[in-house]
Amino acid sequence: MEPLFNQTFTWLFRIDWIQYITAAFILVIGVIIAYLIKRLVFKTSIRLLPREASTILSRLVYYGLVIVFVISAFSTLGIDLTGLVIAGGIVGIILGFAFQSVTANLVSGLFLYWERPLKPGDLIEVEDHVGRVVDISIMSTKIITWDGVLVRVPNRKIFESTIKNYEKTPVRRIEFTVSIAYKEDAEKAYKVIRDVIEKHPLVLVNPEPDIYVSELGDSGVNIKVRVWVPSKNMLWYEAAKDLLWRIKKALSSAGIEIPFPQQDIWFRTPLEIKLMDQYKSKT
Repeated sequence: MEPLFNQTFTWLFRIDWIQYITAAFILVIGVIIAYLIKRLVFKTSIRLLPREASTILSRLVYYGLVIVFVISAFSTLGIDLTGLVIAGGIVGIILGFAFQSVTANLVSGLFLYWERPLKPGDLIEVEDHVGRVVDISIMSTKIITWDGVLVRVPNRKIFESTIKNYEKTPVRRIEFTVSIAYKEDAEKAYKVIRDVIEKHPLVLVNPEPDIYVSELGDSGVNIKVRVWVPSKNMLWYEAAKDLLWRIKKALSSAGIEIPFPQQDIWFRTPLEIKLMDQYKSKT
């Protein structure tokens, strides 16, 4: 029993306690520093990113710093973790390829939060989908389309696509074409359309409305109408519908004909019309 006690006592004296104390000190201080930096990253990023994204980013920073300090602590004890780091790097590369789409959506979501081209409640068009944004998460964006269908679009596709935000600006321009028959007075039609536009409550005075003959079509004279209206709360949509209806009624009241497609057919040689015998007998 005494030899075993002596061996244990000797072993305790052989241990380099300074190295162990230094390693423990590095580990404890490192965890404290990582925690403080984590809180700093969260408080800074929460001003620019949603809470979910800020939490994920701060945790990534925290665990990354903890791993660095753990490796430093083991290095102080003379333990070489190079092989483990290399193995972890290889595993990380494999997982990176395996979760490539997930990583792309995650990074795209962070960039979307940073750039802010859209927000919940905006009316947008992206990936052939038109509707209102109801939710933006770190991985995907959810849109309610015109027909009430919920569409989930990965953030990577939104980030790589052209986004049309119909209500990002306070005003927007709408345009449509009004066609009148060739026999009608274009100047009179212009005045009728101008009068309807000037009396409409949603049409802005500045920028000034633009009305002009855009094309001499096959069936009539096409007049282009461009006006600026408020974009919020679907007012641009209501203005477009109401303006067309009012212009149509005003032109009809003024006796101005809106043409329908028509075509004249000419024959090179005279045509002979032959009646069947049964019709001849009746006449």
